[in-house]
Amino acid sequence: MAPATDAQAISKKATTNDLVKYVVEQVGLLGEGKNATIDFLDRAAVGEFCRALGFAAERNWAALPLDEISPEDETGAKVVPADEAAKILACVKVMFSRGKLAPSDEGTPAPHILNDFLPAGTTYRGKKCLGHLWEWQYALAVELEHGRYRGTNVTNNHPVLTALVVLAHLSEDALYYARLWVMETEGELLNAQLDRTPFAELHETLEVLQRAEQHKAQRIAEKVAAA
Repeated sequence: MAPATDAQAISKKATTNDLVKYVVEQVGLLGEGKNATIDFLDRAAVGEFCRALGFAAERNWAALPLDEISPEDETGAKVVPADEAAKILACVKVMFSRGKLAPSDEGTPAPHILNDFLPAGTTYRGKKCLGHLWEWQYALAVELEHGRYRGTNVTNNHPVLTALVVLAHLSEDALYYARLWVMETEGELLNAQLDRTPFAELHETLEVLQRAEQHKAQRIAEKVAAA
């Protein structure tokens, strides 16, 4: 029998993946506009879910500072660790497979929205996957702003709800986050210039902008070639 509450799911988690199933079910009900229980959103419940996904015991997203959830990497961008991002992606894929998620763009189905991020060399729903996991890591980090850090806490940093925000943007534009990396870096550069930052100190931001522009150009070329 499926668990009726988050607490029941947690109690069964040691031997089953009922906690993940429970949260997937409730999120699916929310997406369908049906009555759902949101007892999976308090801090302790988010921590249990993170552990159920396979995160390290201390990696409760609802309790960690943003810089610890998504530290800056060698590209100069803040990103969620690859192993955690991959586990969230796998969970979302399960939700797709069970029909709990069906992203669309103004009613037009977007069934291949995950293909850009799933491992290269594999196929999903009949189309090849591109392996851009880093972009998924970046996207999750960006959308953590809908969690505990901006005064309008919508997700409480829950990994799945954060992923749903990502999917909402991707359903409009598959290159949303490739473009956003450029725009956010341009914004940082403008703010630095408005603050009269010496040009010599802008070198690092300019390097990040160059990387972001190269990444966007690569992604656009990839889409054009596949069209």
